[in-house]
Amino acid sequence: MTLMVMRSGRVGMRFPVWVGARQVHQNVARVSRASPFKVRTGIIGALSFATALTLAVREWNEETIAQCDAQKDPTPELTKLSNRPDVSKLDASILEDTSVPMRKRMETYVKLLQSRIVAGVLEEENSNKGTNPPKEFLAESWERKEGGEGISCVLQDGQVFEKAGINVSVVFGKLPPTAIRQMSADHGNLQERIGYKTEGSDAEVDSMPFFATGISIVIHPSNPFGPTCHMNYRYFELAHPKTLKDGSSNPRYSEEPVAWWFGGGTDLTPIYLFDEDAKHFHKTLKEAADKNDSQFYPAWKKWCDKYFWLSHRNESRGIGGIFFDDLTLPSHVHSKFAFIPLCDGGKQPGPELTSEKQHDRESLFRTVRSLGDAFIEAYIPLVRRRDAMPFEDIHKQWQQMRRGRYVEFNLIYDRGTKFGLMTPGARMESILMSLPLRARWEYMEGTTGTGRQNSSAAIRTRARDAESLPAEEMQAREAIQRVLEHPIDWI
Repeated sequence: MTLMVMRSGRVGMRFPVWVGARQVHQNVARVSRASPFKVRTGIIGALSFATALTLAVREWNEETIAQCDAQKDPTPELTKLSNRPDVSKLDASILEDTSVPMRKRMETYVKLLQSRIVAGVLEEENSNKGTNPPKEFLAESWERKEGGEGISCVLQDGQVFEKAGINVSVVFGKLPPTAIRQMSADHGNLQERIGYKTEGSDAEVDSMPFFATGISIVIHPSNPFGPTCHMNYRYFELAHPKTLKDGSSNPRYSEEPVAWWFGGGTDLTPIYLFDEDAKHFHKTLKEAADKNDSQFYPAWKKWCDKYFWLSHRNESRGIGGIFFDDLTLPSHVHSKFAFIPLCDGGKQPGPELTSEKQHDRESLFRTVRSLGDAFIEAYIPLVRRRDAMPFEDIHKQWQQMRRGRYVEFNLIYDRGTKFGLMTPGARMESILMSLPLRARWEYMEGTTGTGRQNSSAAIRTRARDAESLPAEEMQAREAIQRVLEHPIDWI
C-alpha cells in the first residue's frame, strides 16, 4: 500500500488516502488518457501538487511497487476524535519570530486560527440554544506515516449552522520530477527557480523535498437568509535536497527553501441578497488587505469573480471576495524586498498589475494573517444578523436551489474534487465535506433555469410562481440572480 496526499473538495485541504499502488498505477493511466489535465492559471497550487504527485505514480518501476506492497499494513491506526483542536502546546510568539522557519510559523498560525474560528462558530451556534444541549464539533485527527498530520472539525444539523467544516493539514515529503513539471504549468518558471536539473540522463536530483500547510473552511447556515462562506489560506515550499542523485552531498544545500508561495481567499455565497451584508463583507476584506498593500484587493477581487464563475450556467457561485495564488517574490529579484507582480485572473500578470509597496516574505505572511484574522469579523455578524429572521418553506426551497449550484461548482469545476472521485480508495467524506447537507434541482425553474429565456417550460413555471409566491419573494430571487449573472463592485 502507499499513502497519497489528496486535496479535499473546494476547500483546498490535503489528506492521506490509502490506495493499492498497482491499482493507482492502472487508474491514473486510464485517467491520463481520458483527460490531459491541462492546467490553467488560477488553479490552486496545492491541488497541482496532488495531481502531479499521482501522475508521478505512473513512473514507478515494478521493484518500487513491490516494496510498497510488501510494506502493507493490514490494520491501519484509527483516527483520533475530540470536540476541539488542541492548541495547548503551540507557541503564538513564534509568529513574529523571523528566526523560526516560515513552515513552522504558518503551521502554528493556521492551527491557532482554526481553534479561534471553531470557538467563534460554537459561540454563535450555542448563543440561543434554549433548553437544547450545546452543540459540539466532531474533531477528527489523522497522522501521515511519511510525514504530516491534519485535523477536520465538522459541525452538522445545528440550530444556526446546518454544516460547518474547519480543516487544517500539514504534509511534507518528496516531490518526483513529473510532479515538478506538472506544477510548473501553474507556477511560471518554477523549474527555472528550482535551479536543479530534475530529468534526463544527466539529472542532478531525483526528487525535491516539499512542505504544504493550510486551513480550509466552508460554512452553510440553517437560516436561508444567512449566506454561505468559504475561506482557504495555505503555504507551500520546495527545499534543497541534502544529497544529489548520485548519493554525493549537495554543495548547494541550505535551510532556505528553493521556492515558496502563499495562496488562498475568502468568498461569500448569499441565498438572498442584502446589500449591507455584501458591502460589510467586502469592506472588511478590503481593509484587511489595504493594511498591507492598496493594490491587493482590486486585483484579487477580480480574480475571485473569474475563478468562481460557472460557465455552463453563465453565472457566478456567489458575490465574490478575494482569491490569489503564487504569492511570492519575483524569481529574477535577488534583493530582500521587491514589488510584487499581481494577477486578476488573466493568463499572466501584466506590468500594469503591481503592488503599491515593495514586499518580502514577512510582509506577505502578515498579509495572509490579516486576511485570515478578518474572517470572523467579515462573516459571523452576517450570520447573527440574519439568524433571527423568520422564514417559510418557500425560502428553504430557494436555499436548496441555490445550494445546488454550489454543489455543481464543486463537482464540475473543482479539480481536486473531480480527481478524488476518480481515485480508488479515496476518502470520500473528506472530499465532499464542503457540500451542504441539502440541495435541490428543478427542471427549468423560472428565475434561475439555464436557457429559461427560450424555454416554454420555464415560462410556464415562472407564471406559476408569480401566482403562488408573494411578489416580494419573486423580486428577491430576481435580485440575487441579476448580481450572480452580472458581478458588481460592492465598495
